[in-house]
Amino acid sequence: MYCRKSSEAEDRQVLSIESQVNELKRLAEKENLVVDKIFKESMSAKAPGRPVFNEMINSLKNKKDYSLLVWKLDRLSRNPVDAGNLIWLLDTKDIQEFRTYEKIYKNTSDDKFIMNIDFGMSKKFVDDLSVNVKRGNKAKLENGGWPGKAPLGYSNDKLDKTIIVNKKISEYVIRAFEFYSTGNYSLKEIINILYDEGFRTATGLMVKKATIHRMLNNHFYCGIMARDGKYYQGNHKPLISQKLFDKVQSVMINKTRTKKQKIFFTYRGFLKCVCGCVYTASNKKGHDYYYCTNGKGNCGAHKKYLRSENINKLVSGVFDKIKFNSEIIEIAYEASKEKSLKNKDYTESSKSNFEKQLEFVWQKKNKLLDTYLSDLIEQAVYEAKMKELENDKVILESQFENINGRNLNGLATLEQIKKVFLTASKAKKTFVSYDDNKKRELLETILWNFTIENKKIADFRFKMPYELLANTPKNCDLETMLGDRDSNPD
Repeated sequence: MYCRKSSEAEDRQVLSIESQVNELKRLAEKENLVVDKIFKESMSAKAPGRPVFNEMINSLKNKKDYSLLVWKLDRLSRNPVDAGNLIWLLDTKDIQEFRTYEKIYKNTSDDKFIMNIDFGMSKKFVDDLSVNVKRGNKAKLENGGWPGKAPLGYSNDKLDKTIIVNKKISEYVIRAFEFYSTGNYSLKEIINILYDEGFRTATGLMVKKATIHRMLNNHFYCGIMARDGKYYQGNHKPLISQKLFDKVQSVMINKTRTKKQKIFFTYRGFLKCVCGCVYTASNKKGHDYYYCTNGKGNCGAHKKYLRSENINKLVSGVFDKIKFNSEIIEIAYEASKEKSLKNKDYTESSKSNFEKQLEFVWQKKNKLLDTYLSDLIEQAVYEAKMKELENDKVILESQFENINGRNLNGLATLEQIKKVFLTASKAKKTFVSYDDNKKRELLETILWNFTIENKKIADFRFKMPYELLANTPKNCDLETMLGDRDSNPD
């Protein structure tokens, strides 16, 4: 006799193991069968590898006159490997028959055909269940919910299936982000400080370093949920701002250099290869050379050296994307100053700018879809680009929510915005004239990492608010240009 039940969704309507045992004992008594051994197992059958099941299979070999009692065939298997082993027992006549509460399966072509159908239906049930769960999880994510265990600092509300702030733990999480953002504390130091302040695991132990590292990399804490490389806007309350999260990521990037270097290299730790490894540097005959570390051992570009002078040219060209005419900036500033003095509300124009950017993303998605449906690009390229656009959309929507309803007034704010525009517009000229240390400071202020491919820039991203400036049309009107003023210029 074999009785199985797992705690997974597929088995929730199945009799408990003891109920199966009792029912099958009654069946054996009714059919005058002697039960030689009872195998019980609490484990899913959707994959091979059940220890009790395998023990049963081995014990049945060469028994010849044995029958196997089971409540239903899906108790025996929900995967094709175990199903095949069971039918093979009949083929080799190692077992006489399978008996369920409803039917007897013997070594006949019809019975084995029916068994194949039943096992196939069990397998399809598992596959459909997996698809439905994934579909349900995706729908919940798109609606702003989190389909899983709440991250550290939050709790699962079992009544309404939402994520709520854990007031007892959330303060420690916020402090961890604040400590790390200064760049003055290591993960170990943060753990020790919080431990002294009462931060513990559920069992009263010190929180592990890996836990804090994952936490500091999790977009969830600033309101964005990441799943399978895609971003979703969450309904949960953010514990930190996007600005603080970005600052933590910047500090983390700068700390990827595990040991102090005697020679300063402007771009060390800032450049990445398309293979995923970082670029390192060396000084030879008075020149700085950068090259891929080839940490994964499969990079064909790690022998292609880049001189710092060449990188300077590549990087300086990037700043053209955020360059605006200084006279236009002054005119825009004066116009905004006049409106500010008249107590005008600037929030709507900022919202309009985000709406235009969201509309632009939507148009790009439609064009990408048309291109894909016309068989002009491969599916892999389509999916990668679509995921990238979806992530841009989520980030823009998150920023839109942050400024929605906010009323920015005052000359101080305008001065900050003017400073951002002027800094962006002068970035190229400033970068060229700066020394290596100043170059590095400017890079860390305006840009994220660069990705290098074939000695050219393959990918890069501006930090906020410069990313918004890069996406602002250079021939736009003043209202559109000034829409960027709500982009956290400080």
